[in-house]
Formats: sequence, C-alpha cells, structure tokens
Amino acid sequence: MGALGDDPQWTEAFPSLARAGQDRKFRRLLEETETLHRNAADRLRSLGLEDLARRAEQFAAWTRLDLDEPQTARRLYTATRGLREIPRLGSLFAKILEGAMTLAGADRGNVQLLDPTTRALRIAAQCGFDAEFLEYFKVVDDGGSACGRAARARTQMVIVDVDLDAQFAAHRDIAAASGFRAVQSTPLVDETGRLLGVVSTHYPRPYSPPERDLEIMKRYAELAGRVMADHLRTPSLTSMANGRPHPSIA
Repeated sequence: MGALGDDPQWTEAFPSLARAGQDRKFRRLLEETETLHRNAADRLRSLGLEDLARRAEQFAAWTRLDLDEPQTARRLYTATRGLREIPRLGSLFAKILEGAMTLAGADRGNVQLLDPTTRALRIAAQCGFDAEFLEYFKVVDDGGSACGRAARARTQMVIVDVDLDAQFAAHRDIAAASGFRAVQSTPLVDETGRLLGVVSTHYPRPYSPPERDLEIMKRYAELAGRVMADHLRTPSLTSMANGRPHPSIA
C-alpha cells in the first residue's frame, strides 16, 4: 500500500500537505546524502587519500547548506543557472564577479584567470578599481596577495586587515590608494578541481566574513568554475586558456 501522500486525489485535495510530504522526502534524501559523503570521507582518509576525503567533506557541507538554508541555496543555484545562458566569455567573467559581490556583500572585486604556462593570474573582469590598481595587479605571480595565496594553495584565503598581515606588506600602499583594508579570494575550479582562476572581493574596512558566507562563496566559485571550463573547452576560446585575450573580452 502506498503512502497517503502518493494518492493523486489526496494530492489534489490537499496540495499544501502534499508539498510538505514531498519536502520531508527530499529532506530525508539530503540527510542520507550527507551521511554517505561523510562516511566516504572517513573511508578515503583511512586509505591515505586526503584530497579526495576533503572533497567528500565539501560535498557533505554543501548538502548541509541545502538542509539548513534552503532559501540561500535556491538563490545560489538561480545565480549559477543564469551563468550558463551567457554566450560570450568576457560577459561570463563580469557576471561571475557580479554574483560573487552580491553573495559577499561587497561593492568591489575582480576575477582573474590563471595562465597555465606561467601560472600567473591576469585580471579578466573588475568592478570598483581605478587604472592604478589594474596596472599594479595586471599580472600576479607572488604569494603575498590574497589572490596569489589562494591560487598557490588552491584554497580560499581571507586577509582580515591588510595593514596587519605581514605577507601583504609589499602591497599595502596600493591597497591604501585603492581604498580597501580586507579581501577574500576564492579559487575558481572545474569539476575535477583544476584551478582556472580566482574571484576576489574587497572591503573598505577590516572585515572577517562569517563562515557561512565563505562556505557559500566556495560553492559558488566551484559552480561558476564548471561553467568557465565549458567555455574554455570550446575551440574558438582556447586562446584564452593560453593567456592571450580573446576578442570577446575586449
């Protein structure tokens, strides 16, 4: 005998209760998925596969976000769905940045692409910066800036106060001239974890983003990275992957 909520007549008569039943089923599915990912992480770690274990834990954390904050998750998925509708690569970078700034509550930021040959970062889209900043960070290949560290370590990086961060010392003058004191940088990666670039958001005062916001940004960057990877696989856009600007960016 099927569940009451599976009866079409019952569903038509009590739509709100039917939806509630569907929501409960979906929630149970998500909870089971989270458990599977966490168990997989434990197993992978016991086998010495730390990178895969961390990835499984990331999937578990994302599933928990779906459970705890469904409204936030829906906004996130809506934003990334829109990315796939953008035909031009240059417009895609700008849209990725727009979404990141919205999620991070920032009014300035940039998207940088990784040059696969030199391993340097080059700005592909920006908002809120002047020519001096753009020239200074035109090519980033050091480990002092937040974006440089994020790229080298392939992990999210936050500098709560650039004036107090020893590694950032060489860049303090341009930060002061550009009017930012804090920055977060998150790697843009494809479905295999391959680094494609970095998205950064900047803040006028010292700032430590909440852990939940950082988790959302990680998820957004991975979803955006998958869309970027699809574009970069297109033959006509391979010049971008080699560090040469494609006409669509101009």
